[in-house]
Amino acid sequence: MIKMGRKGEDKQTKRSKAPSFWVIKRKEKRFTVTASPGPHGIEESYPLTVLIRDVLKIVNTFREASNIIRDEKIMVDGVVRKDPNFPVGLMDVLQIPVLEKSYRMVPIKGSVLAPIRIPDSENNQKLCKVQRKATVHKDKIQYGFHDGRSILAESETDLSPGDVCLLEIPSQNIKRVVVLKKGVLALVVKGKRVGKIGQIKEIRPGTITRRKMVDLEIEGVIAELPADMIIAVGDDKPLVTLVGGE
Repeated sequence: MIKMGRKGEDKQTKRSKAPSFWVIKRKEKRFTVTASPGPHGIEESYPLTVLIRDVLKIVNTFREASNIIRDEKIMVDGVVRKDPNFPVGLMDVLQIPVLEKSYRMVPIKGSVLAPIRIPDSENNQKLCKVQRKATVHKDKIQYGFHDGRSILAESETDLSPGDVCLLEIPSQNIKRVVVLKKGVLALVVKGKRVGKIGQIKEIRPGTITRRKMVDLEIEGVIAELPADMIIAVGDDKPLVTLVGGE
């Protein structure tokens, strides 16, 4: 008899093969949950249950985590999420109203993704990097962002891939724009300098065979990095809290 494969995404992954930044006990059990398909890839996000159980340690078990989520006590980017394995990724804002706590997911030293406490005044603010720009139906401009969201503009704007918008969430109103240019501050989101903030000194356009590169001054040292490994965060200071917290 031929066994048929299960439809849809696998809801479990071996702990040993989980993303390296996941804060989990890899030898305690063989399997853990995996993130559902969504705005962030599996290798760039935490499943919501793992985040509140293993990282924030709000609960002790998967069942407790699932119950809290299904009881609509967790919000991501201002929206209640009821999928226990919803993927939470870069710059996402996690709110737990019953605890009066809010977190932003950011890279820190040694980890590409970790939650930091943020003030309540920032729980409706999110930095989103423009990834794509395309002309769509009736000459409208569609902008695609790093977290999967898209915004449709009635007319051409000065936004380009690489620029960053400070969005009001969940309304998606654009409050500020940080243009990717010399002089602005940028946060490293991948690689050995992950979590570091520096100033852009030079930008070199990409070609068919070479990625777009930036020279980023970090603590007095110039680092040459691919533009897709950074996110602009402000002109003279970051627009949102990126360090500190729990």
